[in-house]
Amino acid sequence: MDTLFSFISRQCEKYGIDESHGLKHAKGTLIRANEILKSFTDVHEKERKITLYAAALHDTCDSKYTPLEQSVHEVSYFLRSQGWPLDEITALVRIITTMSYSKLKKSMHLEHKVYPNHGKWQRAYHVARHADLLEGYIVARCVLYNQHIFPGKSEEEHWQRALDLFSERVFTYIPEGWLFLPGALEMAATLEQEAIRCLKQRSMDWPEPDISEIKN
Repeated sequence: MDTLFSFISRQCEKYGIDESHGLKHAKGTLIRANEILKSFTDVHEKERKITLYAAALHDTCDSKYTPLEQSVHEVSYFLRSQGWPLDEITALVRIITTMSYSKLKKSMHLEHKVYPNHGKWQRAYHVARHADLLEGYIVARCVLYNQHIFPGKSEEEHWQRALDLFSERVFTYIPEGWLFLPGALEMAATLEQEAIRCLKQRSMDWPEPDISEIKN
């Protein structure tokens, strides 16, 4: 994983990807994806690898920060350098470029969601997507992103925006059906209570992800 994280770190520096969507978030998303995968008994090694790498790499191709075609090329080149076959690179790139919550919500009817078809990698897609949504419950990330895009606003304004965003978006993930995998729902219940606490106390608590159990 060291090579993966080194690549992500370089891309963050190159494109000015701030801490809210940077290496710490990439590690956290990977860990949450790994936890969700544990709830399944039939995960094969290729599926696991694509899921975890997609979870970690997704924001290196985020159009908020990067020119999409160029960043996709760079991710693909990195994976080729790691010996990935073309079909798996293609699958991973399709996953990370179609999992954006904002883009999905704009393009789909809430009551009748039709997600992009990833064939045999459909579960990998949903696990990576769920893991990213779970990271959305981290209040510090929301405040840090607000500070990044609106550096002239006051702390009061940043925290009010966080309250509004959690009310309008994050706390709707479950009732609107964006989160549905059992393993993710279990984590979301705990994360929601922690988010409520952080919003109330204006806490920037965001523990460093423990990646010690993740193997290449």
